[in-house]
Order: sequence, then C-alpha cells, then structure tokens
Amino acid sequence: MAELGPNILASSIVLLALLVLLGVAYTIWSQITMRKKRTYFKELHTKLAPGQEVMFGGGIYGTVKTVLEDRVIVAVRSGAEIEVSRYAIQQIDR
Repeated sequence: MAELGPNILASSIVLLALLVLLGVAYTIWSQITMRKKRTYFKELHTKLAPGQEVMFGGGIYGTVKTVLEDRVIVAVRSGAEIEVSRYAIQQIDR
C-alpha cells in the first residue's frame, strides 16, 4: 500500500491556501461594498431638505417638514409630525 502522508499534506496545504484566498477576496469585496454604502448615505443625509418624500429603515414613508442638525421633523399620511434622527432615513423618493 502506498504511503498517503505526502498526498494528504499537499492537498491540505492547497485547501488552506484556497480558503485564505477566498477570505481575502471576501474582505476586499466587503470593504468596497461598505465604502459605496457610506458614500450613498453621506450624500443622502447632506441633500436632505424640506418637501422631500422619504422612507425610514422600518418602511414608514413621510414628507420632510424641517431639517435640524441631527434630527428631522417628518409629516406622515395621518397628518402627525414625528421627530426622528436624520440617520433613520434610508431613501429619498422625490
């Protein structure tokens, strides 16, 4: 019976190298994606202005009434005005 030690060691090294390569690729991809999201939200929060239709992270829609430093007063369909963090806004519709 042939000796299996060198073959198992070689295949283990190749598998380990493949796993390391996949880990590095995933880390780079994650960093690129996070940079794009960070840029998107930075622009979104600086462009925030009264009269815009916005959506919150929970799926609630409303119209911006007032933009304060880090808070926004938003009117919802029922007519109620709510004060939220500007960072809770996930999307500007109009």
